[in-house]
Amino acid sequence: SEVMSSPSDIYTSLRWTAIVSGILPKIEIATSTGVHDGAGVVKQLLAGAQAVQICSTLYVNKFDVVKEMIDFLCDFMSEWRFESIDEFRGRMNYKNVKSPAMYERTQFLKYYSSRK
Repeated sequence: SEVMSSPSDIYTSLRWTAIVSGILPKIEIATSTGVHDGAGVVKQLLAGAQAVQICSTLYVNKFDVVKEMIDFLCDFMSEWRFESIDEFRGRMNYKNVKSPAMYERTQFLKYYSSRK
């Protein structure tokens, strides 16, 4: 198995961040796995993360990626006129999406498709 995550690995942590932050809003979540760029950071914050951890991308893309992530986050906030992360944190979590069953259905399909 691979030691480092890939950008496609974000989906599991993103889904669980969205579910847990929606059901247990007082729990502070530090999410990780698959966050390789600024879009990944924004997605995790929208899902409800309090903190976003990165590792593999630092090995692959070196420390310049941190500035790129911060710039992406700042551009996102400017474009959507958010003055703080708290203004958009969790907007796409389990309790705030139109069809929260989507998160549950995805988990169900993933579990049963992996069974032999």
